[in-house]
Order: sequence, then structure tokens, then C-alpha cells
Amino acid sequence: MIGLRDFSIKNKLVLMQVLTCVLVLGLCFAAFVITDINGYKGRKVASTISFAQVIGSNSISAIQFLDNEAAEKTLFDLQEVETDVVNASIVDSRGKIFAAYTRPNQTTHVFKPPFRNRHWFDDQYLYVYKNIVDQQGQIFGTVCLQVELSQLEAIKKQKFEIAFVLLFVGIALAFLIAYLNQRYISAPILNLVNVMKQIRENSDYSRHVDVIGKDEISILSSEFNNLMDEVANSHRKKDEFIGIASHELKTPLTSVKLYLDALSKMKHEPLVHTFILKSKDGVKKLHNLILDLLDVSKIESGQLQLNHKDLSIDDLIDECIQDAQMNIVNHTILREGTKCDKIIHGDRDRLEQVLINLLSNAAKYSPNGTSIAVKTVTSDNDITVSVTDSGIGIAGSEHKKIFGRFYRAKDSNSVISGFGLGLYICSQIIKRHKGKIGVDSQEGKGSTFYFTLPLNGEQKLS
Repeated sequence: MIGLRDFSIKNKLVLMQVLTCVLVLGLCFAAFVITDINGYKGRKVASTISFAQVIGSNSISAIQFLDNEAAEKTLFDLQEVETDVVNASIVDSRGKIFAAYTRPNQTTHVFKPPFRNRHWFDDQYLYVYKNIVDQQGQIFGTVCLQVELSQLEAIKKQKFEIAFVLLFVGIALAFLIAYLNQRYISAPILNLVNVMKQIRENSDYSRHVDVIGKDEISILSSEFNNLMDEVANSHRKKDEFIGIASHELKTPLTSVKLYLDALSKMKHEPLVHTFILKSKDGVKKLHNLILDLLDVSKIESGQLQLNHKDLSIDDLIDECIQDAQMNIVNHTILREGTKCDKIIHGDRDRLEQVLINLLSNAAKYSPNGTSIAVKTVTSDNDITVSVTDSGIGIAGSEHKKIFGRFYRAKDSNSVISGFGLGLYICSQIIKRHKGKIGVDSQEGKGSTFYFTLPLNGEQKLS
């Protein structure tokens, strides 16, 4: 069931203003109709009492002389003067009917005591009792009238029709005004949300929200911009630190690597030789990490340069498979399908870095003894290179996130080392080749990483 909290701010604002308008107009129209009906009833009571008073004044002589016929004639003349009277009676001072009148084709109504000055309404009629009093104040009887409220229903219908039309017009105008007005509130909020989504997806902390006006939303947007400036400044300082630290570490690490290479060529006891080899492996991993950090620093600072040349994609793939197979001894790397025999325009070293990284990841996350397949598919405008493994797979919710900087899949094996830089660097290299990179994967069913490069030869240095 959809609740009010599930509505957007835009719809809530429109709904609140329309409901407020309906409530206010409804109350105004109800007061208008009720006032008009009560006014009609008041006028009807006043005219009927005056009419009963006239009848009483004309009937005093008839009551004094017990002239019933004269009294009935007075009542009979009602149909020519007041057509709304249905039943009328003159009751003497003892409470007995002295004269009576019933409009033709109507049911006779019997008036009941007490016979004193009063009036009341029921669904269709007004009842008026008016005492017959002479100038000295002596009461001779009572005039009783049953009056049909024939105009009341017509008045109600007319007023309700007018109220309905005005209410409909009011709701339409309220909706139009509310729709135009909500844009001043919801549009800046939605704009802020869109900018936040773009920052989350692209990690572009330089994005700002347009600040218009001085209301609370403008203050919120301004503070958001200030926060993004601080975040961007923090990231810039972090990138500067990574770049400086990587450069400072690279020089002594190169010296250590050279000394270890020299030691490995000397004769040592087997245990010492093993220690030297393990040290070399550790230095190699640290060296690769420093290279990745330097690449990240270049990417973030816009200093990653590409050396574009024409190259054979088949030769590049074959060489990468041969180089990777020398280091990946527990998996077999296979070239599937036919060769594409295509020439592309790109940076050979950087594309080799991408393919080697994908092959290394495929081996890292796949069981020993399984194979890794490399396949190419061409179209008129581009070529797609894919690397398929039989590994642990990646959840669908992680497919876009894993190409982010320093991001590792939540369900990846914590024993497997890594800083979440490889795929980020690959995505940036492919992006600067005007290509696309992605993954097709399900948990427990392996993964296929692929990248697509254009064949039109219109790429430019990024």
C-alpha cells in the first residue's frame, strides 16, 4: 500500500495545496449555502407569520358571532393569495377547530396543541401557530398554517450547482498554481539530488549546485558547495601525497631490487636463496603497487599521457597471453574463436597493461586447474576483447562499483591481496581510448570482463 511518505516532495506540495484549497472553498461554500437557506427560511417564517396575523385579524368577528362559514371563506381565499399553504385551521380559545382549509388534492393535516405562538420545520413543510388577539390583548383562538417549502429545493439545487462549478474551477486553479509554485521548492532539491548522484557515480567533487535566492534551500545548496570544496581539497592533498610518496619510495625500492638481483646470482645455502627469492617477490609486489599509485596520481592530475600508434590487436593479445602464461602457472589461457586481423590506433603499453591486469585477476579469483578464455568480436565500427574465467563471480550490484578507485567487491576473498586500483586504472585507460569497459557476471558462475575499442581511427590523445 502506497503511503504519503512514498510520494515525492513535488506531489506532496501539490496535494497539500489542492487539499487546503478544497477545504477552504468547501467551508466557504457550505457557509454560503447554509446562510442562503437560513435566509430563505427566515423570510418565509416572517411572511407566513404576517399572513397568519392578517387571517387572525379578519377572523375575530366571525369567531365572536360563531360564523363558521365566514371564517372558512377567509381560509378558502388563501389559494388566491398564498399558494404555498397546504392546510390551514382556525382553532377557538377552547382548542376546538372552528374552521379549516385543505388545498385540493392534498391530505388533510390535523394540527395538535399546544396552540400558542410558535413555528418549526420538517423535511418539506413550515408550521406556524399564531394567536388571534384583539387590540385589548384578548386571545380568541389560534391560526395554524402548514406551508409547503416549494422553493427551498430549487434554491438548494441552484446553490449546490453554483458551489460545485466554483469548487471545480477553484480546484483547477489551485492545482495550476500549486504546480507552478512547487517548482520553486522541488526543482532546487531535485537538482541537488541529481548533482549528488553524479558526484557519487563519477567522483567529480568539483561539481557545484546553482544557488538562486536566499531561502533555506539556497542556504542548503551553498553549504553543500562548501562541503564539496573541502572534499575536493582533501582529495587533491591526498593525491599529491600519494604522488610524492610513490616517487620517494620508487628510488630506494629500485636500489633494493638491484641488490636482491645481485644477491640471487651469488652462491648461497638453499635456505638463504629461498629468503632472497621471497624478498624479490615482495619487492615486485611493492613495486607494482607504487606503479599503480603513480598511475592513479597521473590520472587524477590529468597527466596520464598516451602514445597512440597503429597496432595489430591480434599480435597484442598473443603477446599478452604468452607473457601472462609465464607467471600464471596454475591456469591455462586459451585464445578462442578466429583472429580478427584488425588494426587499431592506441597506446600499446597501456592496452597491454589492461589485458595483463584482466588476465591476472581472472587467475587470482579462479580455482587452480581451470582455464581462462580470451575472445575477440568485431563489428563495422569497433572490436570487443573479452576475458572469461570460472571464478567466484561478482554480484550484480557490484558491476559498476568495481571500476571505482580503491573499491573491492564486498564478497571478494579477503585472503586475496589488492587495493582496488587495477580495474580503476584499466577503466581510465580504455576511457582515454574512447572505448568502454564492463563485466558480465553472476555469483558462483564466473565472470567475463570485456573492453571495446573503436576501429574508425579517429581517436585523439586524451
